[in-house]
Amino acid sequence: MMMNLFNMFNCRVLPTEDDQQLNIVKNIHGNWWFLIIFLFELNVQFLLVGYGFDVFTTTPLTLGMHITAVCLGLGSLLVGVGVKFIPSEYLEKIPKVKEELTDDNILKARLLKV
Repeated sequence: MMMNLFNMFNCRVLPTEDDQQLNIVKNIHGNWWFLIIFLFELNVQFLLVGYGFDVFTTTPLTLGMHITAVCLGLGSLLVGVGVKFIPSEYLEKIPKVKEELTDDNILKARLLKV
């Protein structure tokens, strides 16, 4: 869950060919909704893991477990930086998986459009 929360920062700034946009906190104060949602999700996560209530039946984490989860979440920021340095030429070489057109697939596609 922490990786997902910290990956929100990676996703808020997309790189272009001219500008890698490595500063993921650039103009973060300009989007208050992002900060509100991030802090809300972070608090709900700690609430559900810490207390769990009867619905979720979770066991509270120790301080060491919380620190480990946050450190692993911060690791997703490093992965995001690494991904931004992959040249687009390499991404074009990745084979694309295409679904073969069969009568069954065409029929399913027509049924889904209706």
